[in-house]
Amino acid sequence: MTNDPPMHRTVPSSLDVGRLHDEHTETVDGAAVDGNIHVGYWDSAADDRSLNQATDRLTDLVAGRLAAAPGQRLLDVGCGTGRPALRIARATGARVSGISVSNEDIDLARTRADAAALADRVDFRYADACALPFEAASFDGGWAIESMMHIPDRTTALTEIARTLRPGSPLVITDVLLRSPVTGDAAETVRQTCRAFQSPSFPEPAELRTALDRAGLEVVEFNDIGEHVRRTYQAFADSFDDVAPSADDPHYEFFNSTRSLPQFGALPQIGYVFLVARRL
Repeated sequence: MTNDPPMHRTVPSSLDVGRLHDEHTETVDGAAVDGNIHVGYWDSAADDRSLNQATDRLTDLVAGRLAAAPGQRLLDVGCGTGRPALRIARATGARVSGISVSNEDIDLARTRADAAALADRVDFRYADACALPFEAASFDGGWAIESMMHIPDRTTALTEIARTLRPGSPLVITDVLLRSPVTGDAAETVRQTCRAFQSPSFPEPAELRTALDRAGLEVVEFNDIGEHVRRTYQAFADSFDDVAPSADDPHYEFFNSTRSLPQFGALPQIGYVFLVARRL
């Protein structure tokens, strides 16, 4: 029995998450990740990829599971500033529609699409994953890179995503994973990280599987690749090392939290899910 307080007292809304991204987009986007606001993947301890290269590697793993063909249409749920969508569109020849609840992200993603001469095949728009502005069976596949952590009602979001996928289409999800419950100091570290990143909670394996099942999505692959991405947390902390906002800065909590990312990433209870599901 533990006397630890509940993990999350306040559930952020989609607007809360959007405001967080709007406030930090420019700084985060330029901090050594060049548009990839997600973890990197390293094959082994000997893998000497940079953070930039490792984040692209994760995107490529997602693209490989989508197995998209030229002309097919893909959905990017939580597109960030657009680099994964552009990379996957370029690699596969598919058309991509990306959504975000951050206007700043969308503006930057559109600028990137124009600069890459891909605006005719890649579009970005403001939309909530729980109320997608697309017709049923519009897409041949989709992905959500570190989006589930920001969504309070994951079952509703996954049901809505599934609605827009054609039967048999793949959905690839990658996200921070809470492998097992945390208590004491570990629970406080997780609470602080959730609060800083406007996450209601980090997904747990059973929760994800249940939400996928209720959404009509069959799990094809469910892997915890936590040890392959753990290096990211220190790399991100190093990227923000020179950022020192004052205590009255509205960005203070977010940037101060980056200093504890290595501690968060070192927790054995923190993993990272890479799953592939299929619309039934």
